Amino acid sequence: MGLSVDIAPHNWLMISIAVLIILAALSTVFILKMLGLERWQIRKIGHMIVNAVAAFYPLLFNNFFDLIISLAIAIGVILILSAIPPIWFLQRIFKMCSRKENFPWELFINAILMGITMLLILWFFKEEDRLFVFTAAYLTVSLGDGLGEMIGRPFGRLKYKIFNQKSVEGSLAVFVGTFIGLIIAFGVYQMLGLPGVWWKMVVVAIIAVTIEAFSFSFIDNVTLPVAVAASLYLLFLLH
Repeated sequence: MGLSVDIAPHNWLMISIAVLIILAALSTVFILKMLGLERWQIRKIGHMIVNAVAAFYPLLFNNFFDLIISLAIAIGVILILSAIPPIWFLQRIFKMCSRKENFPWELFINAILMGITMLLILWFFKEEDRLFVFTAAYLTVSLGDGLGEMIGRPFGRLKYKIFNQKSVEGSLAVFVGTFIGLIIAFGVYQMLGLPGVWWKMVVVAIIAVTIEAFSFSFIDNVTLPVAVAASLYLLFLLH
C-alpha cells in the first residue's frame, strides 16, 4: 500500500469505480432524508459516511495522480448534476445538511477546508509506511467526531461549554469512537502488534477529545485530523 508519484499508465477502471463511490457516498443523504431523519442526524451520519470513505479512498490506487484524476472527474460530474434544475445535486445536499437552513454556505466553506486539509495530510503521508496516518486521522473524524454528536446530542446530560456546548457523554463517545477508529486503521495496516501501540492509541484518543472539546463550530473537521495526524507522526514515525 502507498501512493507513488511516478508517471504511469492510468488505471481508468479503478478511477471510474472511485468516482462512483464518491457519488454514492454523497447520495446517502438523500436516502437518510427519505427515512425521515432530522436535519442534524442527516448531517452527522452523512459526515460519518463521507469521512469513512475518505479514510480508505487512497487504498483504491497505486498512483497519486490517479487519485487526483478521480477527484477531478467526480467534481466535474457533481457540478454538472448541480447545474441541472430537476437535480440540483449540491444545492439539495447543502440545504439538507447545513446546520442552519438559511445559511448553506457554511457547509460549502466546511467542505472546501476539509478537502484542502485531506489533500495536504495525504500528500505528507502518501508513502507505504506512512499511509496509516491518513486512514487513522479520517476514521477519527468519522467515528470520533461522529459518535460525539450522535451520543451527546440526544443522551448528553452533563453539560459544559468552552466555545460550543458539549457534554461529558459526548466527549466520552469521541474517545471511544476515536479509539475504535485507531484500532481499525492499525488492524488494516497490520500494526496492532507494534510495541507500545495500545498506550499510544490511548494518548491519541485523549488528544482527539481535547481538540474536539476546544474546537469552534465546524473547525474540528480541520483541527481534529491535523492533531491526530501530528500525534501519530510524533508517536510512531519520528525517530
